[in-house]
Formats: sequence, C-alpha cells, structure tokens
Amino acid sequence: MLEAPEEFSMDRNVERRGTGVNQVVFWVTDNLLSDWIQLPDCKPEHIVAARQIKHILSGDLNAAINSNPSFPGKERHYLRAQIARIHAATSINPKGLLEIDEETGQLKFAEEFALPGTEELRNVENWVNVPQSILKSGRTTHLAPLGMTDEEKDELMAKLAETDKSDDRLRAINEHTPLAGMESAWISKIVGDSQQYN
Repeated sequence: MLEAPEEFSMDRNVERRGTGVNQVVFWVTDNLLSDWIQLPDCKPEHIVAARQIKHILSGDLNAAINSNPSFPGKERHYLRAQIARIHAATSINPKGLLEIDEETGQLKFAEEFALPGTEELRNVENWVNVPQSILKSGRTTHLAPLGMTDEEKDELMAKLAETDKSDDRLRAINEHTPLAGMESAWISKIVGDSQQYN
C-alpha cells in the first residue's frame, strides 16, 4: 500500500494512485528469474468491461483481447482490472483490528485489539472486508461531471448514492451476497494446529 502517490493520472476519472482501486500497486512476472513488470493504474472503463467478459490470459501483457463486448485495452489492463476486483472482494482482517479515524477518514490500527481465539476466528462474523467496494461505475467513489452547478451536483450525487450504493467500509464478510446455489459467500475451516500463539 502506498503512503503517497508517486504519479498522477491526467484523466480525472481515474482514481489517484494510493486511493480507491489504485490503492495498491501490483507487479507481475511469468518467471521468478526474469524482471518484474509494474501493472498500470486501473481505469474505471477497464473494470466495467472486465465484469462483462471472460478471457484466458496468454501471459503476453501486450496481447490484444478479442472479446464481445470489446475490451478497451490490452491484456495488462484486463489483468489489472481483475486483480483490483479480487483485491476489493477478498482482502479481509479480523473484526476490530482496524478502525476508521474520525478526523482523517483513513484506516488505522485499533489501540485495544486482542487477537481472538481459534474458535472465534472460525466464525465468519468475526472477519471484515478492508478495501472499499467497487461501484458499478468502476470506481470506489462517485464523481460528478464538470460544468454543473452545486445544486445539480448535489442532486446527481444523491441519485447516484441511491442507484449505486457503496457498501460500508469494514463490513462483516457474512453480509456478502452469496453466489447462486450457495448458502454463504464465505466458508471457514480450521486446518492444522489450533493452539493459541502469543
């Protein structure tokens, strides 16, 4: 996770590095003895399109993606969009480890956190999602178009908040919508030693 963005995108629709879907920078390689390649920042149009298609990755980051509907980028953009989606849906922490700072709105470690026991951690109600959820627009926050009056912006933002709601930060993972035919979105199992460690 980046403490401060290293560079800024010229596109105002793209969330700045260190925030939203670009909070984390990802590097990839197809061989541990080769160079690691930094994936580009994630654009909203890549996430929206990646939700609509299935594609088998070839390993060539510069390969074109032939799909219907068409994907507006190369394989590196598709891979980055899918990683952003996976990261937003599956990055979890024990409940109570993190809290939202009232002054900055940023996450911080809770001062009085005690690690729960194995049986408590087995319960999915004791785990929370850390990243912000990704909206239908491919961003974690709504963005008002330029050239609107304050009144028009307020009205539009209120409408967007109703039609494309953002999930609460640090919501319990048992609140996730399960896949079709499944009772829950998450399953918990204990494997190996269940002894409590200090």
